[in-house]
Amino acid sequence: MDKGCKYLVAKDGDAFQGWVLIGGGKDSLTDQTYGFVYELYVLEPFRKNGLGRKLMEEAMNHLKSEGHKEVRLSVFAGNQAIQLYEEMGFAPRTLVMSSRI
Repeated sequence: MDKGCKYLVAKDGDAFQGWVLIGGGKDSLTDQTYGFVYELYVLEPFRKNGLGRKLMEEAMNHLKSEGHKEVRLSVFAGNQAIQLYEEMGFAPRTLVMSSRI
């Protein structure tokens, strides 16, 4: 948190429903800054009702208001959130591959 990251939280009364952790980053090749979504999580009982999309929209608006023109995130292959990210305009930028030896 001391590096400028912040949580945006969805809750109903005192009950947490989900959150998104956002912050900034800097491209090591171009020195260009960008917004970054470090974590998106919706608790099981609140999934499949659009809460993840609402959290992401709020995150994007917040990062835009801070002056970011690009937002990046990392996601594991097979994560159900990939469809949401693609619907919101995210596209693959790099690919990390691994092999057990």
